[in-house]
Amino acid sequence: MISALHFVLTIGPRIDRARSLLVVAVAILEQATGIGLAVLLGLFSEVASRHSTSGVVTLALCVAIFVMLTQGTFIAGYFTRLRLQEEIQNEVERQFIDVVGTTPTLEIHERSSRSDKAAVVRGARVDIGPAFDRLMWLAGAALALIASAVLMASVVPILAVLPLFAVPAVLATQAADKKRGQAVQRATPRTRLAGHLFTLATTAAPGRETRLFGLASELRRRHRDAWNSGGQDIARTDRRARVPVALAWLFFVLAYATAIVLMVRAGLAGDASLGLVVAAVAVSSQITGQVQNLLSMTFWTLESLRATRAFLDVVEDCDVERAAVVQATTVTVPARLDGGIKVEGLSFQYWNRDQPSLNDINLELPAGAVVALVGENGAGKSTFVKMLSGLYRPSAGRILVDGTDLAQFAPEDWRTRITAAFQDPVHIEMSLKDTIGLGWLEHRDDPERIHEALRTAGGDKLLASLPEGLETRLGRKSWDGKGLSGGQWQTVANARAAMRQAPLLRILDEPTASLDARAEERLFQRYADLSRLEGGVTILVTHRFTTARAADLIVVLDGGRVVEVGTHDTLSEADGLYAELFRLQARYFV
Repeated sequence: MISALHFVLTIGPRIDRARSLLVVAVAILEQATGIGLAVLLGLFSEVASRHSTSGVVTLALCVAIFVMLTQGTFIAGYFTRLRLQEEIQNEVERQFIDVVGTTPTLEIHERSSRSDKAAVVRGARVDIGPAFDRLMWLAGAALALIASAVLMASVVPILAVLPLFAVPAVLATQAADKKRGQAVQRATPRTRLAGHLFTLATTAAPGRETRLFGLASELRRRHRDAWNSGGQDIARTDRRARVPVALAWLFFVLAYATAIVLMVRAGLAGDASLGLVVAAVAVSSQITGQVQNLLSMTFWTLESLRATRAFLDVVEDCDVERAAVVQATTVTVPARLDGGIKVEGLSFQYWNRDQPSLNDINLELPAGAVVALVGENGAGKSTFVKMLSGLYRPSAGRILVDGTDLAQFAPEDWRTRITAAFQDPVHIEMSLKDTIGLGWLEHRDDPERIHEALRTAGGDKLLASLPEGLETRLGRKSWDGKGLSGGQWQTVANARAAMRQAPLLRILDEPTASLDARAEERLFQRYADLSRLEGGVTILVTHRFTTARAADLIVVLDGGRVVEVGTHDTLSEADGLYAELFRLQARYFV
């Protein structure tokens, strides 16, 4: 927790020093108000006992001014505190986007040991924004408790140790919070599942199937089971933690009652002045509230520190990955391919599987070639193109780009020279111009380049159908924009992939899954012409053999291995897996 504490203490002043200082002042004044009023009440009693009318009036004015100043400070400070929390929250979210969105591989999203940490941060990030404020208020609560003890000790010295009797309650609360945090972490896979089921049951995309198949009750049942299985562990942990917390609280209450008795006896015996006794008794009446405040602030501060610790763990994991993947000295990515891409002994095994998804792949992909990657579901096609993209690190083997190991390139440099379109494109809800322009940020404001990308993707009809052309807002989740069909979203994604000119590698992973056969043929022909003209390698992952037959080279994967390589004619005559799959598909077109 030390690193989390340091982060919380420094992030506020680093973002806004003036607001941070005001938050510190307000946190202390808020806690000191009760003590200040108790002292003024003691002075008021002392003056009244002397029958000093002018003194009583003066103290009454002092009380009024004190209340006005403190309340004014709190009101002014309230909005300052909220704004500082928002600034810290925004800064943390920006840092989270930076580290998670730029990792060299996809492990942060797909490896459960890491994705669970990221899920914790996404769910608990709202606790990081108030962390600085909570910590300051916790410090103010502790100072108020100490000041109260000093005031009571001026009547009965032994009462100086009264705050120590609150220590067991604080420690018990901290231990209970730690155990609860561990229980929450253990339950994260189940609560994530519950969240997924909730999304399935309540959002638009799955709505057709959930209604057609009558899934509402089944999803509700599974959601309840997943949530309860995680919640029961948390509840058991909470029940066990209540016992030591209750005993520690009882210990403090007994000490507090003893303190009251001792102060009253001291007053009756004349060991302290009336004003001092009144002030001490008034403060003692606040002790219970101060301890409760201290405990609650301890709890909320620990929540913030735990969320901050999870955030820092994710940052550290991403930094470790980046250091492991990115070479200390990198090689410049070539401007154009001369030979092509060569794959030597490439193997890859997912961290949650017993068998490798790719096993000893050896391939030569010539510059300017259009390569069709075919095979049944689960053959390893998508994994292979992710390896070419550098999104996974090989378990064995290497990928050579014009003779240079892909691992020697800086990942971001390599990715600026490739482009891709996938069968499940992201629905980026921006204007059409921005949604396509993201494919090549340097030219995102170039309408001619965007129009050219749309033409390459066969998007002329789509553009003509939109009321505001390139400025048309797309999507209905983020704003009230234009809803698109699956095929139209696919066209937009294909246009985004067509933005970059002369890529060294173009990956088309089922990019025509939502398009009709004629649109698919036109799109493939445009990409093939571009590839041969620009000299890059185009990888087409497809299940449609009518498309694959036009490729320069066909690679057949089965069980993570390359089982056949050749042209359509040679593979059809070989009577292997490709010929079998082609005949099966061809029967539907006879």
